[in-house]
Formats: sequence, C-alpha cells, structure tokens
Amino acid sequence: MSLPIASAAAQEEGSSSQGGEARTEAKPFQLYRWKEDYSYLAGKPQPSMWERLKYIPIAQSPEVWLSLGGEARYRLDRYAPYLFGLGKSGFDWTSGQERLFQHFDLHLGRNFRTFVQFDAAYEDGRPVQRAYDQSRPDIRQAFVDVVLPMGPGNVMLRAGREELYLGDSRWLAVRDPTNLRRSFNGLLAEYDDPSLTLRAFAANPVNIQSGAFDDNTLGSEFFRGAYAILREPLALPLTLDAYVYGRQQGSVTYARGTAPEDRWSGGARVAAKHRGFELIGEATYQWGSFGTSAISALGAFGDFGYKFPRLDVFGQGASPKLGLRTHYASGDDNLKGTTLHTFAGAYPAASVISEMSLLSASNVTNLQPYGQLFIASGLVLGANWNFVRKATTADAVYGPIGTQITAKGSTSLDVAQIGQIDMTWNVTRFLQLHALYAHVFAGDYMRAAGGRDFDYYRLQLMARW
Repeated sequence: MSLPIASAAAQEEGSSSQGGEARTEAKPFQLYRWKEDYSYLAGKPQPSMWERLKYIPIAQSPEVWLSLGGEARYRLDRYAPYLFGLGKSGFDWTSGQERLFQHFDLHLGRNFRTFVQFDAAYEDGRPVQRAYDQSRPDIRQAFVDVVLPMGPGNVMLRAGREELYLGDSRWLAVRDPTNLRRSFNGLLAEYDDPSLTLRAFAANPVNIQSGAFDDNTLGSEFFRGAYAILREPLALPLTLDAYVYGRQQGSVTYARGTAPEDRWSGGARVAAKHRGFELIGEATYQWGSFGTSAISALGAFGDFGYKFPRLDVFGQGASPKLGLRTHYASGDDNLKGTTLHTFAGAYPAASVISEMSLLSASNVTNLQPYGQLFIASGLVLGANWNFVRKATTADAVYGPIGTQITAKGSTSLDVAQIGQIDMTWNVTRFLQLHALYAHVFAGDYMRAAGGRDFDYYRLQLMARW
C-alpha cells in the first residue's frame, strides 16, 4: 500500500488474522506490515531474490515459513516560521528525520504466528526534541497470534507489543508521519469472517525511551474497548463500523486546567463507493470524567468525493477526483462549568486537520475542498484549500501535544486558511517519493494571539522491502 496522500486517506481496513483465498500476484506493501501475507509464494518454481526473502520455507512444510521485510525513510520538514511564529520554537527551522524498520514474521502452521519488528530513528534540527523522534534500536512490536477456526471464520488471540489496529476510525492512527510509530503492550481478541469482524482489547501505550531496548509500559495511561466492522450489510455497497472504547490518563491539560481523565468514546463510521462516488462519514459522542467535571463532547468527520472515469492526459491514463472533507470537534463553551465539552480523539493522527501536524482536532471546525489526479504511472497529484475555525469562543486553539494558543479578549473564531499542493510518486514497487508545500494564512484569532502567516515544506523518500 502506498502512504496516505493526505489526511483524508483513511487507514486501510482489514482483518488482523491471516486467511482468505490464495493469490498469485503480490499485493502492494501495507501500512501495517504484519497484515501482509506471502503464503502464495509457497511452491513457486523460480522466485525472485526479493521473493526468497518474503517466503523462506522451514521444515519442509509449505505452512511453516519466515518472512523478512523492512523500511528505510528519510524525511525533511521545514517551517518558516514554526506554529504561526509563536512560542520558543516560533522561528524558521528545518528538521531532518531518518528511520529504519526491520521485521521478522514467522508462521508455524495455520494456527500459530509470531511477529517481531525492530526500529531505530534519528532526528536533527528540531528545537525541542520529542520522545517519538529519536531512539537507538528498540522493539517496536513483538506479539504472538493463536488462530482457531470458528464457524465461517476464525478466532484470533494476540498478546504482546503491537500497533493495535482496530479499524478505520478518524480518531485512531498509528502515528506514521513521526519517526517512531505508536504501539501498545496488551491483549487483542478478534473474530473475523467475510462479513463481520469483532475486536476487543485492553492495552497500555509503550513509553518510548531514547536508549537501546529500554522502552517500557506507560502505566499512567490505559486503553480498552471493542470495535466491530460489518461489510455490505443488507447487501448494500458499504462498510459500517461501530465502536466503544475508553482512554484513561493520569494528567491532561485543557483551557480550563489540568486533571486526571477517563474519557469514553462511542460512535459509528460508514464508508461507501458507488459508480465513482465515494463517501465516508463518522460521528462520535464522548463521556466520562475530567477531574471533578463530567465530559460531554461530540466529534464528526465527513468526506464526499467523485472519481471520474479514466482519461488520457499527455499519453498517460489518469483519473481525476474532486471532493470535500470536513471536521467538527466540540469545544468548551464555559471554562468554569461543571461539564467539559472539549472533544479529544483517543489517538488521532497529528495531521488529522492539516498536514503540517500543528492543529489538533479539539474545539475546531474545518471545510476543505480538494482535488487529486491519479496517474497510471504511480503518480498522484493533489491540491486543497482548508478553512479552519474554532468551534467555541471560550476554548483555546489546540496545537501540538501540550500546546494551547490563546488570544485574550478576542472573540474571533477565524483560525487559518491553508493552501496546499502535494505529490506522491511510487517510483517502483520498493521506492516512493513524496513532496508537499503549504502556505498558512493566519486568521484574526491567531493574529490577535501574536501569530502570522507561515510556510511549510516536506520532502520524503522511502524504500520498503
């Protein structure tokens, strides 16, 4: 699978367990590498050198095999200046990021599998180092699957360190743009058949440390719940997700203050494609407690687009797409009230609102018309314009983790407008080039806070095997 072109691209849906019909052709690399299945290479008479790494037979059995894979990525981010020119890092700077992944996927028959992934990362140029930017070699994932047949499907039990894919919810992401991806220590139980997937889980996030093999469990945070995926219900051409989960944290900060939080989210997501039309819609209600306050918050996401039939553009087959995406994340309308109305996704991508990862999905609304051109040679060109506003006047603008932007006395809801162009080119099966430029026009609220316009640049080269 190619990397998401923009924040609108949902994380792919699919079962955690291995199964399905035999294939004769390789599928693209996936965002979650443990979902790749190379069992179709068993018995191939003349495998290529790369295929010999993807399927290594063991013990003379086609169902006992090892697969090797990995990734090397270099990424350059430039802010001019950073975060509207606000704060201690609010000047022009460039960050160079390098990361290396290597995984080992061992299958011992149809019922047992273990997956181990190592990573190492280096970052240079960021004024304030983040925990998930730099680390000596460490174990990012190490889990064991036990898979048993049940009725028309399978039951899988997974234990260990894992990326904990649940589904395509807008508020759950693996944090791929950063050097070190998010993983958890815990348990996952899954039932999967052609029409239904049910997942239940309980886990703690991994606490990333900068040394070698020193990551541990973040005991102050706990994540648990259930997620269901229903494919083509009532023979309709759509997928329906439903979920309920809770994230417990020892300390969280909003505009009203800092306190322990136990936040629950319940919601549903629908995705459909029909004759070129593509629709994604999601709505989530949140409840629980923040200190002595109750939580009552709402978040929603929509993406509606149309992909035109294939055209001939300069001798290349190409498919244009036009669309509109939007977010709503409620904000606190009374900072001294007994109920907190600030929405906060459990683990959303930092780029959920904008690709420069500087605006969080809390107390925000946005409207983003976009266009994309999918060219047969593996090139995707994109452009969009993003209108970003606050949801309520009283609450702050939420930036990167731990950052709030306040403009005392300002009643404006206007945060920013963002114009962006981007390009992703799958040069070969193994090599991908990605580039992006965005200009951010500071809105009245940001100017009242002392901010100004800025530019963002990205260049990324990634090799996968």
